[in-house]
Amino acid sequence: MFDAILIDEGMDLVVDSDEIKFEGKQPIFWLAWQTLRPVTPEKQEQRRLIWTYDMAQSLDALKVPTAKELFGQELGTSMLKGQYPGGIKKSEVMSRCYRTPGPILTMAHGIGMGLLRKEGMLTGLTTKKEWQDIGYEVTGDFRKIGQVLVISRPSENSCNPISSIWTESPLIKFETYKNREEELKVLANQVKANLEYDLLKPSHDILVIVLGNSQDAQILEQKVAKTLISHNVEIFIPSALESNILNPIFPNTNANNFWYEGAVTVSRIHRAKGNEANMVYIVGLDNIASNESDIKLRNQLFVALTRSRAWVNLSGVDGNHPFYEELRKVMESGNSFQFEYYPPKVDIGETIDIR
Repeated sequence: MFDAILIDEGMDLVVDSDEIKFEGKQPIFWLAWQTLRPVTPEKQEQRRLIWTYDMAQSLDALKVPTAKELFGQELGTSMLKGQYPGGIKKSEVMSRCYRTPGPILTMAHGIGMGLLRKEGMLTGLTTKKEWQDIGYEVTGDFRKIGQVLVISRPSENSCNPISSIWTESPLIKFETYKNREEELKVLANQVKANLEYDLLKPSHDILVIVLGNSQDAQILEQKVAKTLISHNVEIFIPSALESNILNPIFPNTNANNFWYEGAVTVSRIHRAKGNEANMVYIVGLDNIASNESDIKLRNQLFVALTRSRAWVNLSGVDGNHPFYEELRKVMESGNSFQFEYYPPKVDIGETIDIR
């Protein structure tokens, strides 16, 4: 049917369940392949399918599928290896980030993979090449268990200039509060200050993201929205038809609506994904801290952090959570992490060189 297909956010189309796969292949990728015309009749296997990947932003699947799993044993064996005529690489790794400021991006990687956990690295990249591919410099040898490694991100691979021109305050702030009410009251006052004194626009400039599993996040989203409204801040829940609707219900919804002029968007992570703002507030960090070894929850935080184009403000309720100490260590580390290497606690499978 098609000459070419482009798939963005390819990690969101990956399924883990064997029952959903088609003859062992990833169904959406295989469907896309089948709907493509060959480049030439003589080379039936050569088709214009391009997809992008960032497994750190996956909120569902945990393992990176190999090309063989995507397209089958015969086709997948050579799918991503080598080059096409003219020196065109079959797979390309993008090492530079243009949206998220360097300090926020390195924090997202550090906390997302659990690099500085007391118990050791939770998940993530385990070779020097893989780290170099995504824009880091590595000192040390991953092949030696217990080796002290240093991973640093040079400024040229983080192209957002905000960290070099904004000197008034840190780009990243993190605070905990004695209860949820206090956390949200401070949030409301900070948002009001952004609007009244910093002259940020409510829509597109400010985004509030709530974290946690489905039920926790839904409850927190409502609490955040009600608190902001009580402080005379217009809010918008994605898919609503207008502002200050707390619980949009079909058919009075529009799934494409994420912003509303004059209102601050309050969103759970799955709807926030794919969007961005200058000021990002991340609330409910205790929902992550209380189950810090859950990779999907850490991925929520990674995605939330990387929505920011300039500043990020994290908050949660007080508690005896080692995760908070880890987070502060990651923040203090800046663009460089030093840790003893031990194999990750959670295997994410073979890395595909597509970002």
